[in-house]
Amino acid sequence: MLAIVLGMLIVNCGVLFLRMHAFLALFFGALAVAAATTSLSVSQSVLHRATAGIAEIQGNEIVLTDIEEGLPKKPGAYYIASDPSFVQSKQEPVLVWVDRFEEEDEITKAYVARDLPTDMEVASARFVSQDTYREAKQLAGSSAINRVADSLGSTFGKIGILIAMASIIGQCLLSSGAAERIVYGIRHAMGERWTALAFVISSFVLAIPVFFDTVFFLMLPLAQAMAQRTGRDYLKYVLSIVVGGTLAHSLVPPTPGPLFVATELNVSIGAMILGGIGVGIWGVIAGYFYMLWANRTWQIPLRIEAQEAIAEEPNAESDLPSFGFSILPILIPIVLLGLKTVSQTALPASTNEYWNTAISFLGDKNIALSIGALLALATLFCKPAMTWVGLGKSVQKALSEGGVVVLITCAGGAFGEMIRQTNIGAVIAESLPSSVGGTGLLITAFMITAIIRVIQGSATVAMITAIGIVVPVAMQIGLPFHPVYLALAIGCGSKPLPWMNDSGFWVISRMSGFTEKETLKTFTVLLTIMGLVSFLATLVFAILFPLV
Repeated sequence: MLAIVLGMLIVNCGVLFLRMHAFLALFFGALAVAAATTSLSVSQSVLHRATAGIAEIQGNEIVLTDIEEGLPKKPGAYYIASDPSFVQSKQEPVLVWVDRFEEEDEITKAYVARDLPTDMEVASARFVSQDTYREAKQLAGSSAINRVADSLGSTFGKIGILIAMASIIGQCLLSSGAAERIVYGIRHAMGERWTALAFVISSFVLAIPVFFDTVFFLMLPLAQAMAQRTGRDYLKYVLSIVVGGTLAHSLVPPTPGPLFVATELNVSIGAMILGGIGVGIWGVIAGYFYMLWANRTWQIPLRIEAQEAIAEEPNAESDLPSFGFSILPILIPIVLLGLKTVSQTALPASTNEYWNTAISFLGDKNIALSIGALLALATLFCKPAMTWVGLGKSVQKALSEGGVVVLITCAGGAFGEMIRQTNIGAVIAESLPSSVGGTGLLITAFMITAIIRVIQGSATVAMITAIGIVVPVAMQIGLPFHPVYLALAIGCGSKPLPWMNDSGFWVISRMSGFTEKETLKTFTVLLTIMGLVSFLATLVFAILFPLV
C-alpha cells in the first residue's frame, strides 16, 4: 500500500505542482512503485489469480478448492503444488503431471501420474500450472526498470497502432474540411431551430476520432457565429459542444482513455463503442436539459476577448467535401468493429466460413482503424490544390501529436501494471465485505476514478490509474456481468468535478470568454451531472442485461 501511495504522490505532485509532463510523471511514478514493491508481492500478483487450493489428497487424486478464474485446466501438462509463499518458499515445490481434470457435483479433481508426498501441508498448499509458476518466478527476479520497460512495450503493442491511426483520421478530417462538413450537414438536416442539438450530435460524432479540445476549437467559431447572428443563447451553443464531445472522450474508443481501459479488461473495441454510446446517450440527454436550464438562468454574453481568441474563421460550405465522403472515415471503422462483435456474439457457429474469416480480418481493431485512416487520407487528397508533399506534412503532424499521446498512455499502462504487481487486488478484495458483488465493484470503480480525477485533473490519467487498481479486484471477486460495464463505470468516473487543475477547464474558460465562476457553475456542474447519470445508466444495464 505504501508503494501505491508513493507512486500516486509522485504523479499528482509532478502534474500539479512541478508542471511535469504527464509522461514523465507517470514513468517516474511507475518506477517508484516498482522499486518499492517486494519480489514476493510481484510473484503473488501473478499466482493469486491463476491458482487453486488443495482441499484433499487421495492417492493420485487432488481435490481442488478456491479455484481462481485464471487457472488453466489443461490435461496432459505439468502443474506445481507449493505452499502460500510461492516462489520465495524454502520448501521445494512439487512438480506433478496431470493426466486429466474431472468435475462432478461442483467438485473439481486433478488426476496425477504419481502420488503426492504424504507429509505435504494440504491446508496451506496451492495448485498452479508450471508455466504460470515460471512466469511468476521470472517476473519476481526482474529489476524494477526492466518491469517498467516491459510494461511500456506491452501497452504499446495493444494500443500504439490504434492511436496512430486515430490521429491520422482526426488530422485529415480537420485539414480537409470534412469535420466542418459533418457539422454543417447535421445542422442543415435538423434545421436552424435545432442548431444546439445539431452541435451536440456533431461534437459527439467528431470526438470519437478527434480529441475533445480539438473538437472544441473547431466548433467554437460556429457557436460564436450563431450567437452573433441571433444576439442570444451563447452559453447554450458553447455547452452544446461540451455535452456531445466530452462523454465520447471518456466512453467511446479510439480516444486513449476508453481504448486503454477496454484493452486492459479484454473488452472488444466494438463492444466498448456500442456500450459507450448506449450509456453515454443518457448522460447526453441529462446534459442537454441542464444546458437549456442554465441558458435560461444565466445570460452570458459573447465577449470581445472570446471573439479575438479564435484566429481562424470557418470555411465556406462550398469549399468542403460532401457529407457522405466526410463521414466515411468515422462510420466505416465503427461498422466493421460492430459487425465483428455481432458476428462473435449473436451469429450461430454454422455461419459461412468465408464470411467469418472476412469479418474477423476487417473487424480487427487495427485493420478497421487503418481503413478509416486511408479513407481520411482520401478526403484530404481530394482537396483542391492538395499535393503529395502537403499530404505527407499532414500525416507527419498527426503522427507527431499521436506519438505524445502514445507515450503518455504507455507510461500510464506501466504505472497501472506496477500497481497490479503490488498485489493490491488481493488486499482490497479480502478487505471488502463478502456481500459486495459486481454492483459494489462498479460503485467502487466509479468512486476511485472520480477521486483520482479530482486530485490531479486529467480524465485520461484518472482512467489509466484506476484500471490498475480495479482489475485485480475484479479478478479476485469475479464479475456477474460483462466486463464492458466495469470499463464504462471507470469512464463515467472520469467526468465529475473538473476544476482549475484540469486543462479542459481552462480551454473552455479562456476560449469561450467565461470567468472562472461562470465556468464552475456551468461546465463543472454539467460534466458532473453527465457522469453521474451515465453511471446510473451503466448500473441499470448491468443489472437488467448482464450479458454474461
